[in-house]
Amino acid sequence: MDDKEQLYVDLMMDQMPGDCNANVLISSGYLTEKLQHTPKALDFIKTFLDSKKDAVLQSISDLGPDSRKSAIMQRAGIRQMGVLADVVNILVKEGKVRKEAGKFYIID
Repeated sequence: MDDKEQLYVDLMMDQMPGDCNANVLISSGYLTEKLQHTPKALDFIKTFLDSKKDAVLQSISDLGPDSRKSAIMQRAGIRQMGVLADVVNILVKEGKVRKEAGKFYIID
């Protein structure tokens, strides 16, 4: 998993006060002392997810609806299932992908 994907996963997880990882995110400006996302974190999250949309869309298009999610993730350069789910949900909201029975379909 690359550093950006790891940072995204860390930001999506609930952090515990005083935890080493939480302290790093606070000192890096991604979390407030109350463990809330800062504008820097929100910008990173949006940019990160946007950067994965084209690769996920192309992977779904190339592999088809019967492909395994792991194959889509591998082709798109994603290691965490939660990242794939978040990107696909954005693509659904944008009207580019339809989810049905655990499969992804490109909308023309």
